[in-house]
Amino acid sequence: MKPSTKTLFALGCAYAITTASLFAQIYTFDEFGNSTGPGITPGVLQPDPSGGVVPAPVLVYTLPFAAITGDVVLLEPGSPANGQFSDVVRFWNPTGVNATQVIFYSDFSTTDPADSPADTGLPVNLINPVFINEVGPEGNNGALYTPPAGGPGSLPGAVGLQYNIISDVPEPDTLALTILSTGLLLFTLKRRYPTNV
Repeated sequence: MKPSTKTLFALGCAYAITTASLFAQIYTFDEFGNSTGPGITPGVLQPDPSGGVVPAPVLVYTLPFAAITGDVVLLEPGSPANGQFSDVVRFWNPTGVNATQVIFYSDFSTTDPADSPADTGLPVNLINPVFINEVGPEGNNGALYTPPAGGPGSLPGAVGLQYNIISDVPEPDTLALTILSTGLLLFTLKRRYPTNV
């Protein structure tokens, strides 16, 4: 193989690997700043780059590619379209180049006080919104979002791109209480019905 052919082959392979990395990818993020996925940064509190909630700082993640700007609105389970929503995930990339910021907004009220960094309120105006239903019991729910072509978070040419948006994470105290009560129940049952060996 000629040197120029080898170089073109190597560049072609590098391009294919880079392009393939955008296919069938799942990016996960939650209301506490935790994230997984190739190149996504953990969430940080900072002034709202889109001006959706002023002056409160908002939870912002960064994706390593230029996604389409817009909002994914999470509806409470059982709500009709444009019904009561609890969270808005905004993909923000007004320039269309390089990285995309993902802003996680979550509601709070006197009956449901702020308990996570994303609980800063909802934006007043929505941008190119897509409405999806949350799945799961209250306190441990979210949604798996596959962006439609041209929809918020979409990327031209990407196949299988998905976002796992975790709206409510079980609070550590609730989880610890569940584990403790299960352990006590098992201990009680073991004492009540001893094993005969």
